[in-house]
Amino acid sequence: MMRLFVTGPTGSGKSTLATKLAQRAAIPLFPLDEIHWVRHLSGDRRRDPVERLSMLGEIVQLDTWVIEGVQFKWTDIAMERADCIIVLDPPRWRNIARILRRFVNRRCVYGAGRRGTVKALLEEMRWSADYYGHERGMLFEKIGQSSDKLIVVHDDKGERALTEAVFATA
Repeated sequence: MMRLFVTGPTGSGKSTLATKLAQRAAIPLFPLDEIHWVRHLSGDRRRDPVERLSMLGEIVQLDTWVIEGVQFKWTDIAMERADCIIVLDPPRWRNIARILRRFVNRRCVYGAGRRGTVKALLEEMRWSADYYGHERGMLFEKIGQSSDKLIVVHDDKGERALTEAVFATA
């Protein structure tokens, strides 16, 4: 049995790490964005809170999973059931650099598509500022009681060590 909850600020590499972990363990991956948002060509909208909690409740009853996303305010049931909570916690400057690099990659590959716009870049920069300004503190306060299953990763070297540690104990 392996249940992993991966979180951190936008642009920190959550999706990339969670995908690697899920593939290596051959277990299902559940991005919180797909639960939080209802996708529409005309623009995404937030899913009804009761519906998203119901969806998450079904997922966490599975024996194995990797759940990833920046959302932590409504994911208590996932953090409680997780065997391991992984927080990607890069320094703010590194987070900004990753967001900028991702924006440039999106522009080069997809043009000014939905996420390759200056508006989207500014939105991600605002989310990052919000995270480092107050949400990071809220997250660590919330998971303080789960410190026995908490792993905090600050850089790529830490991610490699994390991957080895998770699979050494699995």
